[in-house]
Amino acid sequence: MKAFWLPAFILCAIGLAMGQGHSTVIPSARTTESPRERLAFLVGSFVTEVHILPGRMVKNESVGKGTSEVSWVLDSMFLFVDERSVNPVLGVYKGFGLLGYDPHDKQYVLSMYNNFGDHPQYRGTFAGDTLVLAARVPAPGKSFDQQVRWYSDGEIVRLEVLNDAGEGFVPVIRQAARRAQGGSKQTPGR
Repeated sequence: MKAFWLPAFILCAIGLAMGQGHSTVIPSARTTESPRERLAFLVGSFVTEVHILPGRMVKNESVGKGTSEVSWVLDSMFLFVDERSVNPVLGVYKGFGLLGYDPHDKQYVLSMYNNFGDHPQYRGTFAGDTLVLAARVPAPGKSFDQQVRWYSDGEIVRLEVLNDAGEGFVPVIRQAARRAQGGSKQTPGR
């Protein structure tokens, strides 16, 4: 019996040590929705309020207004994202992207392109009800890690953007998207 406990204890200790320094991810709740159906909360026409948070780039919070149009495309295999906003820090922002599910890697993939010339590709999955995607973003002088998180908060769809330049993830943008008048959810294939 003693011979069983020592290897079990060692495996447990190794598992705990490997988990040190990693944030806890809440596993997705069991659901009958397909991976694509889980994205349905993002579909629609939205009016957005973009908050750029104080940090290295700006001393005071900046608020901007915009729109977000998200629709099913290519036989409901992907979401097309058309994001536009204006704020005092970034000026005019225009971004287009495709968001879909890669069944081979079992991850969601967002390829985003914007009018600043950025074109990151984010990968990730759901942590609970939050879609968490991450990418390495090239920047002059030093690349950084970026994470985007989307989740539904009642009638509002929230987006958070966090950057990590080597000191841990720090929120840099928070966006609240409210469904535009007449903007409704669509399920895949409709």
